[in-house]
Amino acid sequence: MKPIKHLYLYFQDGQRLAMRFPQQSADPVEVARGIRKQLESPFLSIEVDGDLLMIPRESIKYLQISPAPVSLPDPVISGAEMID
Repeated sequence: MKPIKHLYLYFQDGQRLAMRFPQQSADPVEVARGIRKQLESPFLSIEVDGDLLMIPRESIKYLQISPAPVSLPDPVISGAEMID
């Protein structure tokens, strides 16, 4: 069974969308490449329950993937902690 990942999308208007999905690839390089492709696209494309969601990137404030992939696209600051 593939590990489960969680994606949290935070939108400019304050709404949040949460979803879970199976790990897309076991190859860390392929995962990093896929993340890079999504970031370069004007839409975040996600298949959900047999439907295609195409979310305009400009509507997204930030997104969170949990747990983080083993291999991350360059440049990423590693080891950060959230503080108040």
